[in-house]
Amino acid sequence: MAINWFRLICLLGVFYSTIHHNDAKTVLIQELTKWTLRSENSSLETSVPRMPSGVYTALKDFYGDLLDPGNDVALRWIANQSWIFSTKFDSAEMGHEMVNLTLHGIDTVSQVRVNGQLLGETDNMFVRYSFAIGHLLLPSPNQNILEVEILSPIQEASRRFRELEKEGVFTGPPSCPRARGDVECHRNYLRKMQMSFGGEWNPVALSSGIWKPVAVEYYTVAVLRDVDVAIKRNKTYWTLDCRAFLDTTASKDFYVDLKAYASDLLDKPFVLENQLVSFTSPVLEFQISIPEDRVTMWWPNGYGKQMLYPILFKVKCYTSDAVPNLSSRTESQKILKVGFRTLELVENTDQSGRTFFFRVNGHPIFTKGANYIPAHTLPELSAETESVEYLLKAAHQANMNMIRVWGGGLYESENFYNLADFYGLLVWQDMAFSRAAYPLEKDFVASVCLETAQNAQRLSYHPSLALIAANNEIELFLVTNKSDFGEGANRIENDYNALFDTIMGELSIISRNDFSPRPGPMISTPSLGVAPYADDMPTNPQDPNYGDVHLWVDDKDGFSPETYPHARFVSEFGYASLPMLSTWQRALGGGSNVSNEEIASLIRSRQHDIKGFIPMLQQISYQLPFTPQNWDENIEKFIYFSQVAQAMATKTAIELFRSLRTGNQTMGALIWQLNDVWVAPTWSCIDFYGNFKLIYYWAKEFLASKCVIALYDASSNNLNITLTREDYADHLDSQFYNVLINTYLWTDLIAKKTIARAFGLGSNQLEVRPIPLELLLYENHSKEEIFLEIVLEDKDKETVARNYYYPVPMKNISGIKDPELTVQVAGQDCNNAQSPYTNSFSLLVTVRFPALLVYLELVHPDYITKRHTFSINGFTQTEPRKTVYLLFEDDSECLTLTSDDIKVQTINQYLLQNN
Repeated sequence: MAINWFRLICLLGVFYSTIHHNDAKTVLIQELTKWTLRSENSSLETSVPRMPSGVYTALKDFYGDLLDPGNDVALRWIANQSWIFSTKFDSAEMGHEMVNLTLHGIDTVSQVRVNGQLLGETDNMFVRYSFAIGHLLLPSPNQNILEVEILSPIQEASRRFRELEKEGVFTGPPSCPRARGDVECHRNYLRKMQMSFGGEWNPVALSSGIWKPVAVEYYTVAVLRDVDVAIKRNKTYWTLDCRAFLDTTASKDFYVDLKAYASDLLDKPFVLENQLVSFTSPVLEFQISIPEDRVTMWWPNGYGKQMLYPILFKVKCYTSDAVPNLSSRTESQKILKVGFRTLELVENTDQSGRTFFFRVNGHPIFTKGANYIPAHTLPELSAETESVEYLLKAAHQANMNMIRVWGGGLYESENFYNLADFYGLLVWQDMAFSRAAYPLEKDFVASVCLETAQNAQRLSYHPSLALIAANNEIELFLVTNKSDFGEGANRIENDYNALFDTIMGELSIISRNDFSPRPGPMISTPSLGVAPYADDMPTNPQDPNYGDVHLWVDDKDGFSPETYPHARFVSEFGYASLPMLSTWQRALGGGSNVSNEEIASLIRSRQHDIKGFIPMLQQISYQLPFTPQNWDENIEKFIYFSQVAQAMATKTAIELFRSLRTGNQTMGALIWQLNDVWVAPTWSCIDFYGNFKLIYYWAKEFLASKCVIALYDASSNNLNITLTREDYADHLDSQFYNVLINTYLWTDLIAKKTIARAFGLGSNQLEVRPIPLELLLYENHSKEEIFLEIVLEDKDKETVARNYYYPVPMKNISGIKDPELTVQVAGQDCNNAQSPYTNSFSLLVTVRFPALLVYLELVHPDYITKRHTFSINGFTQTEPRKTVYLLFEDDSECLTLTSDDIKVQTINQYLLQNN
């Protein structure tokens, strides 16, 4: 589907470029792709095999991968040096009024020279820099030499801290990551990805490089950079309120002709001619009306389709009414895929505080999803199409409808936001400021203002963009650490307000006077919301009755619904676990030959949480039969239990939040975190190699739009059965369901008792039925001897959803038996198969007694590096036979498996070991 979109857009651009403006030539863009890299003392020089690139990436063949065990420390010397990227290029054309060198992303502080002449410096990796170079270019056959000298990020951060400290700029104690291990400080003094300095779940990876394209642009007057499309609707029309942002070095006002082509929306192109544009603020504003019946609305995942319409914008820029010279490069263009939707953040005062939820196309949305960190810790690798698409497609398939782009990372690539549009994932976008006091200094403020404007202009048109938050956890940081700032606390707070008030003002570039195309912006997360509050910083940004909260309760029982506050919106919460055993073996490069001692050593070294393993082991101990003191003696068990605990606690929290949707009490929950940047104990749902943890498999069910929830209420001794539908229909669409509650003994596959309840439920409705737990017990059997299966059936008796309730912690279960589990594997016959191969296997899982939380892992030594997924995992099996499907992405060779290649673990085996 995505490939078809790409072909459509390419054809659209080629077609339209031939039918108009035949009196103008297109801006010539000469991308520079062949580079060399050398050290500051020229002791090492190498060609750069791919661009964009960075120093660590380019030197990988010399010194190894930064993410190999120990290299995050051993290769730190690379970040302590300056490095010089250089390239040679021919002058494509001479004599143009404008020739720009445009660097779309330099990481981070650099000096840029052409033919030995200093053009200028860069000091913000999130900013696009352009320099006029026409006067420096050499005619053919001479070649031009471009050098980008990138200064050491460690030394630059420290130098800037010292210099601004001497000037009286105060940001409190040195800003260092809250993490175990060898971290670097002063990140708040560089406009660089903040996680590069290390953290609780990531390494120090102080990258340097050219992380986005570099190009020479030849044009006459101006070039089209971005188009902001804000959408509003009345009863008969949709209006595209557009702003075309142009880049120019002109010293006087100029004229613009514009055409917009959208064959699905307009019978003929939209045309503007002879529009005068100010060279000091080169923005062209215009509106396009689209008949309402030409549009299919864009919806978040689970609520409807994600219809996107390609629109081609073409501009011709010239300095007078006269027709430009035929050789003049006056034309540039931009193709956008636009989705039609309205989006509001509803903050209404109610009896407990103020609501906080998103309304899309007039319909309230329960927002469920995850926090996204860059796909790679090196920014030049973070935008790789395959990796980004894999992660966002996985989020879509797990029934998520929102991704939060965390403020310690990046403003993501255009591909990321295009995929979010395509998969129906609303984007909560943090700006790249996180948990620190930033310097209120003239040049720093000017730089972040440019950063804000450029990135807002680039992202604003995407239908997925739901909210911009100006920073991550800075207000929480300032309130929590106020005593550490001493007498400077008030000054730091005032500087914060001044800096972020300025940033919020810059975001007005994508706002509108007569309507709100998107919510916000919101100054910080967590916060009391977008709605105005007192000028003073809130004393409790985590007030659950307002705005959003970041919820960290890993010191409490995560399996109890009573642990979680009834917050309005939980934009960050989660539990840590370990990746699967084969992931650790792969990270160590030895496959199945790696010893347990080596794995345990790597696990310890990669544990960067300041609390260590205590929260993870504590969660395990609440529920599972595990001795925390000797986890390294049975690593497989520790991995399995950590993933079970993570999945169970997260499931409990999500189900509670979903059950609180009535009255818009709780209307969103985002898991921390979707993905990983290395192999480590972290809070991720998907490990660094793309393997799904149990939490991901479970999320497909506990985030499904139709779901049955069972939560125990200790105060009443009731089991609250909640049926929820989170979807959209243009009418009530009431449907009838039956909920069957089956009571099982651990000694039998046949349910001993069934209680049925009928429900009628309309679109986006929820209903709760309390059932006394005594009614669900069986005869004289104790809670330790039973468990409940809750099945949701539609009117045709088809299973819609299934859930389980275990009345006691699993470590206290009584009477459980060896399930006598076997696995039979069936796949294709490689003797008769043809390429491309369908490497799909069916696993017939057979049991004689209930099997609790069956965990399947591929252990074939030649296949563990091949990306694969099970159709279901971590399941409780109450039927004698169950078929699970195992699918490999690789279709280049025919794979064969036997039952010996599938490792199986169950809770049964560990309970029986303890008896």
